[in-house]
Amino acid sequence: MRPPMPWSVRLAAVAVSLVVALLGVGVILVVRGPERPWAQAAQLGLYAALFGLLLAGILTRRRIAWLWGRFLGFFVFAVALAGVLSNASRLRGVEVAALVLGFAGPMLAVSLAFGRRSAKEWFGLVCPSCGAASSRGDLLLRKVRCPGCGETF
Repeated sequence: MRPPMPWSVRLAAVAVSLVVALLGVGVILVVRGPERPWAQAAQLGLYAALFGLLLAGILTRRRIAWLWGRFLGFFVFAVALAGVLSNASRLRGVEVAALVLGFAGPMLAVSLAFGRRSAKEWFGLVCPSCGAASSRGDLLLRKVRCPGCGETF
């Protein structure tokens, strides 16, 4: 029997779901607009699909979803923060709120939630021999090396 999903992973799944929903709403708003910029709608749709794949990976316990969720969250937060700071005089309040609350905030929550030991256990990143948590592995995290005993699992 599989253990229940830990709260840190549930929080991350809800945060990614929020991002997917906001991107979907963005696609609808762009398509329903008077100008209908299809390139922008396609770009938002592609982002929604990629974050949907991330959500599917989280729910199915894929290690690569842990990797992308952990590092993409920090990256999205840093880029959004840099964008807000560099364009502070030109952005309206709604645009700043959309960047921070719609994308950067939830993805930062995903990154922080995936740093918890319970999340690492959920994704199988804890050594079965000595119990040390590790994220040292190959590019896709198919094989992870334990920092304590050196075993590959």
